[in-house]
Amino acid sequence: MPRNPTTWNLSTWLLASAMATAGGFVNWYANVRRGYSRACNIAELVGELFTSAFVGIGAFMLAAALDQPEGVCAALAGVGGHMGSRLLFIIERWLETRMSKP
Repeated sequence: MPRNPTTWNLSTWLLASAMATAGGFVNWYANVRRGYSRACNIAELVGELFTSAFVGIGAFMLAAALDQPEGVCAALAGVGGHMGSRLLFIIERWLETRMSKP
């Protein structure tokens, strides 16, 4: 697989995007099952999918730049997509606690 994303074909982009958004969907569904989110909240689902797609595609690109096989890149895109919004949530919590202290 070429290192330069501008030379990737459509199937590579679809693979990266699909794995990343699938990771985000799994995270959203887990939150719904735990009661943290409502299933009918479409805005939250769309936000989760876009955040996970951004982080997952970034993970895919990073793994491709390190000359990893396409399957490993796809797996890392899914994991990155799943963890993308969680990382943002952790950073948000950390900032809230830092700013609330006198």
